[in-house]
Amino acid sequence: MKKNHIKEKFLIVALLALGAVETSVQAQTDSPTRRANAPNLVIGLLTGQSDYREVTVQTKDGTFRIYGAGNARPFDLLEGSPERLIIAFKAHGVEIPPGFSNELRPQKLIYQFFRLERGLISNIILDEVDYATFESEAVAAEIANASRNYRIMPLPAPPHAMEMICYNLKHPILRDRAVRQALSYTIHRDEIKRSFFPTTGAADIGVGPFSKDSRYSPRGLEEYNYNPRKALALLRAAGWVETNRDGIRVRNGEPLRFRIFYDQSAQLKEDIIRRIKIKWIQINVDVIPQPKSYSEIQEALRTGNYDAVLLRHNFDETLASLEEFFSPGWLNYESPMLQKAFANAKKYQGSPLFRDNIQNIQLIINRDQPVSFLYRPWQFWHAINVAKFQNYLDGSKQKPFQELKPFPEWQLKPRP
Repeated sequence: MKKNHIKEKFLIVALLALGAVETSVQAQTDSPTRRANAPNLVIGLLTGQSDYREVTVQTKDGTFRIYGAGNARPFDLLEGSPERLIIAFKAHGVEIPPGFSNELRPQKLIYQFFRLERGLISNIILDEVDYATFESEAVAAEIANASRNYRIMPLPAPPHAMEMICYNLKHPILRDRAVRQALSYTIHRDEIKRSFFPTTGAADIGVGPFSKDSRYSPRGLEEYNYNPRKALALLRAAGWVETNRDGIRVRNGEPLRFRIFYDQSAQLKEDIIRRIKIKWIQINVDVIPQPKSYSEIQEALRTGNYDAVLLRHNFDETLASLEEFFSPGWLNYESPMLQKAFANAKKYQGSPLFRDNIQNIQLIINRDQPVSFLYRPWQFWHAINVAKFQNYLDGSKQKPFQELKPFPEWQLKPRP
């Protein structure tokens, strides 16, 4: 009996010791130091801005879609899900640039998706994400203040990126041009710029698809500066005279109410929508904000199941770019005058009259307001784990701005 008791005590001690060893190993495996030294590049993405099925990676062999791209791509897809994409490059897949050490190259690229920006920020501060981009200067400052391991770089945004509220012109209320114009006059763009883009040159107020400096930007564009009195006059002239017991304008018993979809991930987008909603309430317009993922928004646009949406689009300074976006499509913007203007502009491509025609197209769009132009961001903030990576910048003299190298060309810092 005594011998059995001793055996039991010995067994308990052994199990406890084994548990302690496993706990120690697990702690080492999950430690920040071990994560930081892992030979992988972890890229943080937001579900409100990206769909895992559409993520691409740039390589020396070209740009490839990661999910479902076939066998021609120079990498293997190790995991593909809405939460995570993991790829490993094939040994022969990418030409190694001169002076590039393949041993220091990331072994894997891991694209990690986050539903909310707050979760992505937390993972950056914990060194669990090596790279991410943000539009918000406040977010960039928060990361810089919380961790010395990250370099926060402001790099140029696409030159014609435009943030807009896009309207479904088949909606029974929003198909009325006077309503869309009134909504535009009630958005305080200057207040949005001052509040969220305080750095000089961080963003411009948007008045059209091209910047004011563009040779194709016409004179005489109505800038729809904040003017609630003019907005009220437009609504009253359109028959929105009375209000119901909720204080919402009505016409023929129908309240002036609609939904607006926006990126569910970014706090900046929610803050902007809140500011706009407050201004619209002041003219007795009721809007119902609904946060959505990127894929949900794209599906809503495809099926026409939306009222309005906060959306960014990158325009090119071309006729094709304007026609692609403003032809009826998902906006349901059916304007015979605009279609005639497109046809005329095509006739004069390559001639001195082309500029006048493309400017006329923008004047028509400006009058009809199928979208409310908000702002044009000039820079995005890039958070880079410089404690782990080096040689991530392309310092080529041929380029006017610094650019990031493709992810496969980043180099891990040698371990001490």
